Amino acid sequence: MSENINKKQEVETTGHVWDENLQEFNNPLPRWWLLAFYGTVIFALIYWVLYPTWPLPNSWTKGIKTVEVKVDGKEEKLHWNTRTLLAEQLQSSTEAKNRADYYGKLAALGKIDDIEATENEGLKEFALQTGAVLFGDNCATCHGAGGEGKFGIYPNLTDDAWLWGGHYSQIEQTITLGRTGNMTPAKLTGLSEDEINDVAKYALTLSGNYTADEATERGKAIFEGKGTCFTCHGADGKGLPTMGSANLTDQIWELVPVFEAKNDEEKVAMMAHRITIGVTPQDDRVMPTWKERLTKEQIRALAIYVHELGGGQ
Repeated sequence: MSENINKKQEVETTGHVWDENLQEFNNPLPRWWLLAFYGTVIFALIYWVLYPTWPLPNSWTKGIKTVEVKVDGKEEKLHWNTRTLLAEQLQSSTEAKNRADYYGKLAALGKIDDIEATENEGLKEFALQTGAVLFGDNCATCHGAGGEGKFGIYPNLTDDAWLWGGHYSQIEQTITLGRTGNMTPAKLTGLSEDEINDVAKYALTLSGNYTADEATERGKAIFEGKGTCFTCHGADGKGLPTMGSANLTDQIWELVPVFEAKNDEEKVAMMAHRITIGVTPQDDRVMPTWKERLTKEQIRALAIYVHELGGGQ
């Protein structure tokens, strides 16, 4: 018995010996380690089935797990990935639900002008905040971050000149349908150079930028007759929102830099040049339609924001 107790217990080795006595034990792996290893293998296999995993020549394995998200207003099941997961979380958040509720109220307005009703005060605040974001994402490229526009190309939305009308409904229509600036070049109407100069002088008198004389009387006759200028600008020169024509009686200039002129001769030359070449789509005075890019609710929010930029009408 004592011999068995004191006898050294032999340990199984791999049989390899280094430096006379250095050997490698051949002990079995701990059971917990094996279970953990098998667990990771099973987890990996399940993950490969559920989630996007392996790259392919022109695609990747997308997995069978899906998430429900709204795409263009419709519920759709899409393969799970971090982007669709983020979209689902954003759409199901409390903020998203509140936003959807407000959008629903915007769409439910009989007409956009009803936004001024007292009971819609909170809705208008939402529209202004949302519209500011939409403006920065979609409109600021042309009209500038503050709506100041670019002289000669993109209208200034912060002044009091609303070529196509400044009521909520008119701004909504402008954003929805887009606009194309148009003024028939005088060279196509058969006006002579002298007649164009006379019309230019008359047009300048409407805003107080030129003193009336015999030339302006001739210009008035052409304005109201042969030149057919009144058909767009109106007999009083205040412009017609239905035509998108400029108000010639104010001091707001979108295309003719009268404010830069040093004398009357320069003013007349500037105005005559614009009358001669007119306004055509080639002048970049074209605004695209947004009805295919923004929803009705987004357009209404944007219209309300733009209305506030220039004080509306």
